[in-house]
Amino acid sequence: MNLDMLSPMTSNDGNVYKLCTQKCMLVSYPVRGEGPVVVEALKMRALPEGSCDKLLEFLRLYRDAVQTVVDRIWSINEKLSKKKLHRLFYDNLVSIGFRAHHAKEIYVYAGSLVDSARGNGGRKPILRKLSARVDKYDYGLDLDTMTLTLKLHGDYEARLKLVAPRGRVEKFKGWSNYELVVKYEEGGFWVSMYFRRSIKPLRPKTVMAIDLNFDNITLAVLTLNGRLVRLKRFKTPHRKILAHRIWIERIQKRYPKSWRFTKGVRRAIKRHGERLRRISWDYAHKVGNLIAELALRYRSV
Repeated sequence: MNLDMLSPMTSNDGNVYKLCTQKCMLVSYPVRGEGPVVVEALKMRALPEGSCDKLLEFLRLYRDAVQTVVDRIWSINEKLSKKKLHRLFYDNLVSIGFRAHHAKEIYVYAGSLVDSARGNGGRKPILRKLSARVDKYDYGLDLDTMTLTLKLHGDYEARLKLVAPRGRVEKFKGWSNYELVVKYEEGGFWVSMYFRRSIKPLRPKTVMAIDLNFDNITLAVLTLNGRLVRLKRFKTPHRKILAHRIWIERIQKRYPKSWRFTKGVRRAIKRHGERLRRISWDYAHKVGNLIAELALRYRSV
């Protein structure tokens, strides 16, 4: 598909009022010219105010544009710099109706997909999901009213009501926000907001060692001269996870040719898969938070 051939697409999908929020893990890293920065993402359900046709149209147009750029880059046997990507794709993307920062996000994201696929020896990426990265200059956020205004293609705007517990959102009022990702899945819209703030590094007083095993995680806190301060073990749910994995494989072996097409069999596999993911997700966050709390209490490195 040529970029000049891209055209808007519309849909009559309605809003889905399912309330859910999700917070990602805390990450810190040094920024050039600055001190350490804490970055945190908050995933929220987003409810469009009014029609969602233009937002769906934007997400489809965005996905098709990224795919078109990926197709063109894949045929070029060299790694392209951001300057070359800008020269090749910016004008065409803007002529379709994308804003300047939309165009930049599209060709940078497409370039990263191609570089990752080639680096792993994979095939050309094929995009199917509806999602878009939006720069901070292309949206307006009001945490007091929990509203998000997105600037779309062709000077259109979409206004979304964000759904999240008030206590979770209050902590981010002193933080700066930059990029966000908006996606459409399971019949509804989701927004992942990225916040960051500068932190003052603490001088460590102890060293924390973590030993990962199949049945447990052993954590040891030692002083700088080697004296043991704290020893704690966490049981892992890997045997439960493995049990669900075994059940999935048994079902697939019992119905080797039909499990992909039989509704009841697919439902049974999905049920075990959901339990598997739920156990691993809850465990990772619970243990991760406990380790972080101990590291902060003992000022461990």
